Amino acid sequence: MGKANGRIGGMLWGYSLDCAMENNYINGRFGGAVLGNDMRLESSPEGDRLWGRIGGDVIGKNLEIALEGDKAYGRLGGNTFGDDISLHGTEKITGRVGGVAIGFDCNINVSPDKSKLTGRLGGTFVGADVSLILEDFPPMIASILAATVYKIYLEKARSRN
Repeated sequence: MGKANGRIGGMLWGYSLDCAMENNYINGRFGGAVLGNDMRLESSPEGDRLWGRIGGDVIGKNLEIALEGDKAYGRLGGNTFGDDISLHGTEKITGRVGGVAIGFDCNINVSPDKSKLTGRLGGTFVGADVSLILEDFPPMIASILAATVYKIYLEKARSRN
């Protein structure tokens, strides 16, 4: 069984991520026990697709990702109200979530032993640090989850303002 856990953002204003992968299923939680969200995802046996639900059945988002070698691309949310996800790399995972104007860059470093992810989502001033510990968990999938968590919390912050 693989695990990924850590923080997206700092200790005070960040978001936790804690999930486990077993038999092609990823289950976990992000954000915290009270104000957080569940995730229920499935990976194809071939490892070329990732899909499922982030958040609840009513207030949540679908995640549909295709995985091809060192590339991942797909969508968070629906066709009308959703965001594209496009990441690539093995030792450094880079890419973009959302569009050119309303979106953010991903710059995530994978440790040589694939046990840690560190880096940044968003820009230098407006963004969040990534600090995740991986135990037998694919770095690309952990990067997708980190970017997804950050995107959902950006939307929640906008809706509060």
